[in-house]
Amino acid sequence: MAPLVPLFAPYCGGLGHQDSLEEALAILLVGHWTGLRLLQGGRSHALRLSWSGETAPQELLHCDLIFPDLPQVAYAFDLPCHQLVQWLTERQGQELPASFWRWLLLGQPPLATEAVGSAA
Repeated sequence: MAPLVPLFAPYCGGLGHQDSLEEALAILLVGHWTGLRLLQGGRSHALRLSWSGETAPQELLHCDLIFPDLPQVAYAFDLPCHQLVQWLTERQGQELPASFWRWLLLGQPPLATEAVGSAA
């Protein structure tokens, strides 16, 4: 995994975030991640995000997002590998960052969501 760190660091906040980057790269190499989508009122939905493709920053990954308890809800999408790694570095425990959900559900570009978050 160590050789991947300098490849992804420029896309993921630099080497100052090396610990979270290394964790995200370890998840990347596994090919899937299980987490939660927290909802209002303290409820949540379990989710499983999986991907396939080359593990290079600019390569496209094919991703599938499913909710095991809601089999009728599933998403399939492609995105640059570095973007997935960025979201994995920004996760809070079992939650993906709000920028992921804004991108997925509203179509808001990831860079725009990061700019909005840093301007606040």
